Amino acid sequence: MFVEVMGPRPLPDDVDRDDVEDLLVVALGKDGEVTGAGSGSGRWHLDVEVSTGVEELQTVLRRLAAVLVDHDLGWIVLRPEQDPVGVTASRIQ
Repeated sequence: MFVEVMGPRPLPDDVDRDDVEDLLVVALGKDGEVTGAGSGSGRWHLDVEVSTGVEELQTVLRRLAAVLVDHDLGWIVLRPEQDPVGVTASRIQ
């Protein structure tokens, strides 16, 4: 299942998109992988492919959200493929 990790604003000066990707890789473990990335107009995103089923997706989303919040990145939006808008990591916990 696809999850888009969206940064609606630039990252802090001491963090880059690769740092966020590394956090997500650790949080995903064997349950998925980061498969792509992009940026433009002050926004950026990472593509995540989750290998678990729909029922386990919420557990994986909570893990991703927790690691983002722990690094003061709770404003990052997680958008599973079936969700047209997504929700900030701070609201998922």
